[in-house]
Amino acid sequence: MNANQTSTLPRDQTLMLARLVTDASRAFDRDPDAARELMHRASQLLEAEVQRLTRDQQTGKLAPWQVRTATDFIDSNSDRNLQVRDVAAAVRLSPSYFSHAFKESFGQSAKSYIIERRITRAKQLMLTTHDSLAQIALACGFSDQAHFCRSFGGLVGQPPSRWRRSRQERPTDLSALAA
Repeated sequence: MNANQTSTLPRDQTLMLARLVTDASRAFDRDPDAARELMHRASQLLEAEVQRLTRDQQTGKLAPWQVRTATDFIDSNSDRNLQVRDVAAAVRLSPSYFSHAFKESFGQSAKSYIIERRITRAKQLMLTTHDSLAQIALACGFSDQAHFCRSFGGLVGQPPSRWRRSRQERPTDLSALAA
């Protein structure tokens, strides 16, 4: 283990394992049966840790820190055409493993999650700015307005222009009030 790596064992288990191995190595010459028993206990401790690590790995999900890092990275880079490989690099995983683990963790692909977050940001911009759809598309990482409209329509079920119009406040008709 190099200086940058840390043990996955809790400190007390690491100390117990070190003590068992040290005591066993001292007992080999004078009491082979005691050494054998100490080594057996040390191997049980290690086997339990191997089983825990294997069980955790088999779930195939992202670690909590990786979930936070991935979502923060996606949200903070929503203004560019973000690729799955970029997010995978941020959490120090290969794109292939990351894609699988992301789907296990979120229940959807990383690509669809990224698009969903872009659309959420676009909705916010459509409600809070007077920017054109082309400007919003670029601000949310879409290659152009057409790509944005296809993605938006596929996810929301209507074109962004219609969605925006349906949510804008309608000006009060002063002539209707006077009559």
